[in-house]
Amino acid sequence: MQTMNDVIAIKIARAILGGFESMFADFLNITLAAQSRFERAAWHEVQDAMKQRLKVYENKVGETGHAVKLIAFNEYSNNSIWHDAKNHFAHLIIDHENALIGQTFFNSVFGIIKGDYNKRAVHLFILQAQFKPAKRTTEDVLCRLDSSSGVVDAFDKLLHYFKFRTTFEDLPRDIVFINTVLDKFDGDLLSIENCHLEFAKSLFFRNKACYIIGRLIDDDDKRSVPFALPLLNDKENGLYVDAFIIGEGQLSMLFGFARAYFMVDTDQPVRYVDYLCELLPKKQRFELFNAIGFIKHAKTEFFRYKVDSTKNMPLKEKYVSALGIKGMVMLVFTTENSKYVYKMIKDKFTPPKNITRQVVIDKYNFVKNADRIGRLVDTQEFRYLAFDLSRFSDEILVELHKYASENLIINGNALILKHVYVERKMTPLNLYINNINENELNQVMFEYGCAIKQLAAANIFPGDMLMKNFGVTRWGRVVFYDYDEICPLTQCDFKSIPQADNTYDELSNEPWFDIEANDVFPEQFSVFLSSNLKAKKHFDYYHKDLYRVEFWQALQLNIHKGEIANVFPYKEKWRFNRNR
Repeated sequence: MQTMNDVIAIKIARAILGGFESMFADFLNITLAAQSRFERAAWHEVQDAMKQRLKVYENKVGETGHAVKLIAFNEYSNNSIWHDAKNHFAHLIIDHENALIGQTFFNSVFGIIKGDYNKRAVHLFILQAQFKPAKRTTEDVLCRLDSSSGVVDAFDKLLHYFKFRTTFEDLPRDIVFINTVLDKFDGDLLSIENCHLEFAKSLFFRNKACYIIGRLIDDDDKRSVPFALPLLNDKENGLYVDAFIIGEGQLSMLFGFARAYFMVDTDQPVRYVDYLCELLPKKQRFELFNAIGFIKHAKTEFFRYKVDSTKNMPLKEKYVSALGIKGMVMLVFTTENSKYVYKMIKDKFTPPKNITRQVVIDKYNFVKNADRIGRLVDTQEFRYLAFDLSRFSDEILVELHKYASENLIINGNALILKHVYVERKMTPLNLYINNINENELNQVMFEYGCAIKQLAAANIFPGDMLMKNFGVTRWGRVVFYDYDEICPLTQCDFKSIPQADNTYDELSNEPWFDIEANDVFPEQFSVFLSSNLKAKKHFDYYHKDLYRVEFWQALQLNIHKGEIANVFPYKEKWRFNRNR
């Protein structure tokens, strides 16, 4: 016979399932409108929708948590009831299409009610194998086209498969472009004429582009090569294929950790991630969930990855300080072979930094909601993240106790960080330039300036633009990762340095003029490169305009006019030349 606690546990499970379904519906409704925004070239709506969708999960967790407290009344703190509620919830979603994401939603509701520190494996769907849903086939989300009449014809059918309200500018021309790229790869990656096409039924929307994602599969040996077709919308002339991205390395750049999240119009996101894992086997599942906007579930997947990777880590490999100049605000650590770094806000900041902890948190939230345009590292924020204490080197333990003791809990062999950010590891730019040749230096300085300019065009001012605050990815792309001084470009007041009244003022270490909080003097930017004159020479060749006030003021004017810059997540040389 059921007890009162049994009844409450069942109601809690049903309430959380209802909250999850409501959250998913709101998330999907915003996503489903992505095609309409693309067809109308409503780029400001695209940005607004992205920000709106980021709020859906947290809002719904809050609403559901409030409902659960009303349902459970004083019993909401009873761990036994939560244990039973979890089992009931697992039964309710056993055949649910998105059971994995539903489990994460349960975790979140539990966390908001009980507090992150009180999370225990017995209450959460994270590591227990018995709650892992059976893997579903990806067949339902895929479409295939044979190439019996030629691969070019198959691509023509592919582009006609998707229905748009806006017509193509010149589809036969675009098919010729695609064929030109295919000819280059024929016999290299696989035999093109012996292939069939496979592609995702749902389109991937991000910023001003729409992407068709799929792969070419050899009918004989089943080898495959992934591809993406980016479609753009010239509002005056119609849609066009901008490039043909082929190969795992090229496709991986689309799903990079410094990009905004895709909108994929599907109610089967787990299957899409399973498919993307097949196309991009070097990407982790949490990276791909993140890429399509399920950032909370990505944290669950990261935790699983962290546990598995720690188990497989050699005993002699320890957490140590990350490479680079130690920051005044953040303490950063990693392991030698890890692809990720952990960043903690220090208890006290090294002078001359005079900001607060909350300001730093707000800066990271600003980045989370911004269009990162491939130039800002995405972060995963964790509360009470546990580590194996024995995995930490003596060096980093000393630093943790010295600089972040207020953020640290040691309980037996567990080291728990109350608040930490996880980012992809990169080589700091100031170290990268020490081990490259002249041509590579030229290229990376070009990239460095492009990163600053593209961020500025997206209404983002990095603040501290020293090379130590930028990293270089494995693709040679320069990305910014130090956020404690970042702000909207439109908040800055760009000025020229006033003329000094006399030589004494000009030679003084102190400024001879008043400086307000938002004042920025571009003439001083060259100081960021003064420690490496060889690097500065290459930078100045491409980007001397960054030292001029007029450059920055013109960007601000464009932003105030509502202009949204074009930034492509693939190389310029891959783009088709529509004007020839």
